[in-house]
Order: sequence, then C-alpha cells, then structure tokens
Amino acid sequence: MFGIERLEWDSSFFGFEVGRIGIGDEKEFDYKLFSEYSKKFKLVYVFSKVNLLFPNFELVDRKVVLNQFTYEVVLKENELVIDSFNLDRHDIKELKQLALKSGIYSRFNVDQNFTNNEFEKLYIQWIENAVNHEVTFDIIVVLKNTAIIGFVTLNKKNEFLAEIGLLAVSENFRGCGIGQQLISESIKRSYNAGFKEIQVVTQQENIPAMNLYQKTNFKIKEINNIYHSWNL
Repeated sequence: MFGIERLEWDSSFFGFEVGRIGIGDEKEFDYKLFSEYSKKFKLVYVFSKVNLLFPNFELVDRKVVLNQFTYEVVLKENELVIDSFNLDRHDIKELKQLALKSGIYSRFNVDQNFTNNEFEKLYIQWIENAVNHEVTFDIIVVLKNTAIIGFVTLNKKNEFLAEIGLLAVSENFRGCGIGQQLISESIKRSYNAGFKEIQVVTQQENIPAMNLYQKTNFKIKEINNIYHSWNL
C-alpha cells in the first residue's frame, strides 16, 4: 500500500489505525498519492533523514542513534547501591514513576494530538514489558536505602548488539554522577553478556541525555527526522 506499513502493535495499543513510511528522497515522494492512501490511517509515522516541508507533516522528533563497542569496565568504589530490579525486593511503582520522567522529550509526549494519556500508558507498558523480560535482559537500579533513585533497561537487539532502552535519575539526585554510573554498569554487563556493541536512541532536543552519552564516549551513528501525519 504505497509503502505505508500498518503497525499492528501500535494500532492495537492506541485503539486506532497507525502506519509507518520511510522517505529517502523528497523529490521522488508523491504527496498526493500519500494523502490518498493515508486516509486509511488516523496516524502515520514518517521517517526521513532529510527535512520535509509537506502539509500536515509535524516534526515531533529528531531521533539520534549513538553507539560504541563494549569493553571490560573497571568500576570505581563508591557508596551507590546497584542491583538488578527484582519484584520481590523493589517497588515497581517507583520504577514506573521514573519511567515517565525518562520520556519527557518523547514524541508521544510532545505531540499534543495525543489526548488520551497515550504517553503515560505507553511508557508504563514499556516498563512492564521490561520487567517481564520480553526484550530486556537486565534492569539496573540504583538505590538510596531501599528507594530506586535511578534505573536503566538493557535490551537485546541481536546476538551482537545490546541497547539502552529507558534511563532516568530522580530529580533530587541529578548531578551526582548516577547517570554515568548507570552507563558504565550497562557497558560492563553488556560486555559480560557477550554483546560486542551497545547503542542508545534519544532525541536531539534532549540536551542533558545527549551530553551524558557523548561524555561517556558514545558516538552519533545516525539521525532521523520523525514526522507525525494525522487524519483528525
């Protein structure tokens, strides 16, 4: 269908038809044809490495992929308590609250056309999936007494590639090096699990995250513009 892929999971989760299309060359893109075929969808995600200026295309994210090779990290002694999340020992409500903090720059939060708490529902679903280890092989948590003050999820992309999924630090403990500690621990655990490379996806507008990842030696691999095209 004109290159518009129906997204089964997104359509089911949001309760309306969602599609996706990638545009490689703006000059070869037929907007009139797109407008006709996109009528079957309420929302189409449009991915492009170039800037697009078509009607009804709202730029909601500049998606940045950063990566580096894993290696055997030697961690410095510190007072942080680091553990893997366990439902028997840790409070999942604290994890969910932090998960929402991790997504403030998310296109699902930025796009005001979502009006049914889709952002909150999506991130809660993602953290529940992580706890159930659907794609996640570890959830690293940093504890203050017994409270979770930071976390990161580690996902398996393929046999050789691990990915940082969600990462957040409690507002009261930012600037204390917890983010760097979580990343170092992520690299270490990914290396020990046999992954050769680790990547992370964030938003270019998320300056604190970009600074953190580049400070910890992640390099930009690619940048994609993501547009939302709605039929409202």
